[in-house]
Amino acid sequence: MAAEQTPMKAQQAQVVRREQQPQYFQPATDIAETAEAVVLRLDMPGVAKDDVDITIDKDMLSITGKAQPEESGEAVYRETYVGDFRRQFTLTADVDASDISASMKDGVLTVTVGKAKAAKPKKIKIAVAK
Repeated sequence: MAAEQTPMKAQQAQVVRREQQPQYFQPATDIAETAEAVVLRLDMPGVAKDDVDITIDKDMLSITGKAQPEESGEAVYRETYVGDFRRQFTLTADVDASDISASMKDGVLTVTVGKAKAAKPKKIKIAVAK
């Protein structure tokens, strides 16, 4: 009988661990491509510029943000949730991981990743035949 209870306890322990894992919102993202760069725009409402972390590890671009809850009294009814944001993107050989800039305005994070020199379009001049 005791042997039958052991697997159940193991399953319960796994459920508790899952509940303790942090939950993240995945910010809505628009990605645009220009001749010079790839531009990512992420909706991160309630996240201050100082609470955003952008890192590159190998070919992975990771963006995390921590939203601070508004303190305006005790909520009676709530349809919105406050939490942390996280999104990851795989960088290809077409971009230059050393050429990245970011800015934040009105809850929208804009990340610009420059294209690698080999990926940029080239204009070829046509010579006049003699």
